[in-house]
Amino acid sequence: MEIVEKTIEDQKIAIMNYKGSLDDMEVLISKLIGWSEVEEIETIGDLFAIFYNNPRKVKENEVVYDVGIPINPELDPDDTEEIKIVTIIEHKVLSGIHNGSLDNIQESYNTMAEYSVENKYDIIGSPKEIYIKNKFEVDNEEDMVTEIQLPVIKMG
Repeated sequence: MEIVEKTIEDQKIAIMNYKGSLDDMEVLISKLIGWSEVEEIETIGDLFAIFYNNPRKVKENEVVYDVGIPINPELDPDDTEEIKIVTIIEHKVLSGIHNGSLDNIQESYNTMAEYSVENKYDIIGSPKEIYIKNKFEVDNEEDMVTEIQLPVIKMG
């Protein structure tokens, strides 16, 4: 796995906050995509999720995460009850590409965490998974491509 430091520019996103099962993510994604189509909101990137606890270490219905999608920064849509429009400010991340099913994504997280320690990075925020090729776009889960981003600062 190649791991690189990247600067993520300011980004306007449509986002849904959620606490529940990971299995509910498909419904959340459908709502988000449906909203963007009905409201004619131009999206400018891939769907993503930000995790605030580890889905593998909490009860199935207690996963806390956001599902979102970048939108055209010139647009100013109104928030809905479920969907908020926010701007994520510029920040640095360690980025790595996980290929294949999400069943073994923890291995990629472990590799990235080891890399951060060895290279004197401090992880300062919640991990983000960007679904470059998600399970709705591929015939075989082994063809999925997920970028993992860990917000960091360089130490020493």
